[in-house]
Parts: sequence; C-alpha cells; structure tokens
Amino acid sequence: MSKTQLQYGVLSTYQHHWFLRRPADEPSVLYISNTLLIQSQSPPVLKTYAYIVQVLCADSYFRNLVITTDKRKKQSVFDSESATKSTKKERTTVIASKKKSSFSINEKGQTPIQNLSFADFKYKSILGQGQTEKTLLCKFHGNTIALKCTDLSKTPHILKEMQQKVNIYIILSDIQGIHISNLLCYGFYDGMYYAIRMTLVGSALNNYKHITGQQRVIGLLALNVIHNRGVLHNDIRKENILLDNTNNVVYLIDFGMAKYHCDTKKICIIIMKR
Repeated sequence: MSKTQLQYGVLSTYQHHWFLRRPADEPSVLYISNTLLIQSQSPPVLKTYAYIVQVLCADSYFRNLVITTDKRKKQSVFDSESATKSTKKERTTVIASKKKSSFSINEKGQTPIQNLSFADFKYKSILGQGQTEKTLLCKFHGNTIALKCTDLSKTPHILKEMQQKVNIYIILSDIQGIHISNLLCYGFYDGMYYAIRMTLVGSALNNYKHITGQQRVIGLLALNVIHNRGVLHNDIRKENILLDNTNNVVYLIDFGMAKYHCDTKKICIIIMKR
C-alpha cells in the first residue's frame, strides 16, 4: 500500500474481512480493523463495503492520484471532492447550492461541497418508492423538498445512475426552476447516497385525465430546450413529467438514463415530423 500510495484496502477470505487504512501524513502506519465475519449484522459486511466506497469517494487525497501499471499503462484515478470523517452522530457530506445562480462548476465539472448535519432534514412522508430508491417528503433549510435516496449496501450498482442524475442537473443548471426542478444538494451519508432536489413543483402527468393543447406545446418546448443543451432524456413517460397548473408550467424530472453530447438535432427533427 505504501509503494502504490494507497490509503485504503480490504483483506478477505470471504468468511472473514479486514479493512485497512494508511494515513497520508503517516505512511509508515497501518491501521487494521477487527475481524468482520460474513454473517455479521452489526455492521453488515455489505454495508461496511458500501461505507468504505463512500469514504473513498469523499477523500481529497485521491483526487489527483494516478496509478500506472507497467504492462498495460492503464491509469486508475480515484476522483473525489472532499475529505470527510463520519461520526456516530449521523453527519452527512452534501454538495449544495441554495440558489440556482450559486452553481459554480470547476474544470472537472464539480460543485462546491458543504458539511451539513443529518438533523437539517426533517422527514414528513414517503412520496414514492421503487425497487432501488425512495423519494421522501422533507423540510430542508425551511424549504419543502423531495429527497431521492438509495441504500448502497443493498443496491450498490445504482450509485452510477444516481451520480448520472446529479451530473445532468449540473449540466442543465441554467434551466433549473424553469424546465426542470431545482437541484438543492446531493451527497453521501453512512453508506447511503442522496440526490436532493426541489421536485414539489407540480403533479405527475399520470394524475391527469386531460391536459390542454398549450400544456402539450410547453412540454415539447421544455424537451427541445434540454435537447439544445446536448442532453437526451431517454426515459420520457408520464411519471417523469410534472404539471404545475398554478402557472401552467411543465417540468421534466429523473435523468438517471439520460445521455449527454447526443446528436439531438436529428431527434428533434424526427419529433417534429411525427
């Protein structure tokens, strides 16, 4: 670990697991956890692995670390944004922007990071629940928001999709609150990944029996604006279209399957022909 500049590691015999940490400021020191058995429930093995992944993603030491192998000259880059320390008091690391105008993306496409207490979120009810994630109604800094979260210990594969949603929201930051909901913050908490955004801007299209011709046009215009920014939604359905009858606005949500840098001009032409 010292030779390759790695700070974290895992030893496993399947039945037994040990977690390793080598402090960056003390490269000669190696911390080894107590033995964790495969049947352990406090904590569960999978949740411990998910937590280690969370710590890795939040450790700034790995931001510029490049490991090169002699044979294939491949690079393994661990890219993250801030070093955090998880405590038993349920602290969460969240990347936040309270206002749309405060979004700032650096050369790596990252946004500023803030440490917020888990107590900042006041849970009200469950808005929806799928196979891999829940959407909760919460109060956050006085605002009513929808908190979409997933348990990485149960569905570690969904992390990429959650990150994809956040990346697309950042790309479309200039139309947040206009054609898509506002992204308020996002981040990790104790093996959980949270994508938090203001989705309480209307009701899903599947709750309506009839919509007006004007609303149809507004929806197509919103989709066109997104396409003009090189984003293909890829999951247009009633559940992902929100209508706000108060000011007759249509919002598109859920960009987990979206693609960026697509040839959206051809797509728009096909839609117009239909």
